[in-house]
Amino acid sequence: MRLATAEALPGAPALADRPVPAPHPMLALRAVAGRVERDVSRHPIAGLRSWLHGEPVPNAVEFPAHELASGERVEELMSTAAALWGGSAHANAALAWKTYCYWTLAPAVLGYVAARRVPVMDAANTVFSVSDEAPMFSVRQVRPHFLALPHDPCAGHPDVEVVANEEVLLDRLRATAFDAHLGPVLDAFLARVRVGRRTLMGSLASGLSYAVASMAQAVPDPDEVIAKTLLDAFDVAHLVDVATDEHGRLVYRRRTCCLALTIEGGRTCSTCCVQSDRC
Repeated sequence: MRLATAEALPGAPALADRPVPAPHPMLALRAVAGRVERDVSRHPIAGLRSWLHGEPVPNAVEFPAHELASGERVEELMSTAAALWGGSAHANAALAWKTYCYWTLAPAVLGYVAARRVPVMDAANTVFSVSDEAPMFSVRQVRPHFLALPHDPCAGHPDVEVVANEEVLLDRLRATAFDAHLGPVLDAFLARVRVGRRTLMGSLASGLSYAVASMAQAVPDPDEVIAKTLLDAFDVAHLVDVATDEHGRLVYRRRTCCLALTIEGGRTCSTCCVQSDRC
């Protein structure tokens, strides 16, 4: 006997009348990340692969962000940096912060660039990992939570929180990624080493700029506009000079030094202010 289809059951809605499920909020981010890997470089996205695709991070030591924000494991993270770079305490702290800052911001920049769909990376929802294998550094959310605009196709997805407009989106981005995460971690670093707050905030500015310079190449939006929007949102536009080259790609130069040059054998970064005496 042929089984009745759902459409033939009494009272069952026709397929055309059923609501279409909202697409998964990660799809657009994966698509742009794939274009960055293919057309720009694997490096800016490498630490996001475990989060984007649900892949495990091999042989990793995990640092839940809330433990760093409370100061519990900041010294352990700085010890990891010392083992990697072998610099002074303040240089290791500056480089550990620079690395941590970039990978915390990279998911938010990717989401903003891809679809104005921002993953919430507050301290309660973020885990940073350090591994002996590539990628050495990575980050992931504890649970999926995204901010999106009302017209976003993902607006009805259960992992998405809709905000009124882009101004609110940027305010929430700053509140979740900095006020509720990077700010407390920054204070924990500053409580333990003698390094200037401006130096560390300069790494936040350069991290945003590097992420935009890499990821915005995969979308049609003007790179410089995206960079200035995000730098203004985090109040760090004064710590980096940004411009567009003849190909329309973002170029930037720090106004602070990340202290990598103080490590034995260290060289100045291509974007370092030391090359232009602007520190």
